[in-house]
Amino acid sequence: MDEKLLDLLDMVLAERFQLSYASMRQEEPQTEKLVAQLIEISKAIQDSPTIRQEDKKLIKEYFSAHTEIEAKAQQYLYIQGAKDCVTVLRELGVIK
Repeated sequence: MDEKLLDLLDMVLAERFQLSYASMRQEEPQTEKLVAQLIEISKAIQDSPTIRQEDKKLIKEYFSAHTEIEAKAQQYLYIQGAKDCVTVLRELGVIK
């Protein structure tokens, strides 16, 4: 694929993910509670006098990598869902 097209696709997907995430936070009270819990835990780690700076750095790196993997998984699942939708619509004869 053309690099400009791939960049455009990335931008569109990022926007869709942000909108979906905002909707999920509004529609699912449990999600908002989990976000608040993550913020609280992150602050507790950063403010903890018993956790060494090296350990704090390692924890931060872990969560950063985990977040990146989750973002890639969401993107993959979103695209796969669109492909599956097209396949089902073709099998039903709705599209060719």
